[in-house]
Amino acid sequence: MEKALEAAGGRNNWRETDDTCHLNGTARMGDDPATSVVNADCRSWDIRNLWICDGSVFPTVGGVNPSLTIQAIACRTADRIAALAARGEL
Repeated sequence: MEKALEAAGGRNNWRETDDTCHLNGTARMGDDPATSVVNADCRSWDIRNLWICDGSVFPTVGGVNPSLTIQAIACRTADRIAALAARGEL
């Protein structure tokens, strides 16, 4: 990841070597395109057929490991995409 960030021009990259972390909030979910990246369906405000369904949509970090919540969001997002496709709305 560090090499990819450097290749993309990233500077002052943080490195964690002895622990894990759950990064959240980089593609926040919300109801206002001015303050969030995706809507409540995890669909990008800017790119019509882009959905983001990982921990980055969480506006804050919960008190526990987010793995099950991420899985639930991914399943819900997949269901929403399937419903939109079935109606020809993609």
